[in-house]
Amino acid sequence: MEKDLLEMFQLMIDRFDQIESQMKAMETRINLKLENEVTRRIDSLFDGYKLAHEKQWELDRQVRQQQAMLEQLAARLAVLESKIA
Repeated sequence: MEKDLLEMFQLMIDRFDQIESQMKAMETRINLKLENEVTRRIDSLFDGYKLAHEKQWELDRQVRQQQAMLEQLAARLAVLESKIA
């Protein structure tokens, strides 16, 4: 009877070891998937976000430049109109 119990305990321990090995393998696969797929996607999304903002900043700069040119032209036009009148 004791021998049977010991054998059962040994089988249980062996099964727990197998389960532990399987869980470690699953953990490794999950970590690899996170590193290889999720991290890349996050990096790609961040790069796209950064690119969109850089483009927006460039457009803002161009708008400010155009506004400055319009102000200069408006000032020159005012001077010419004052000479005509």
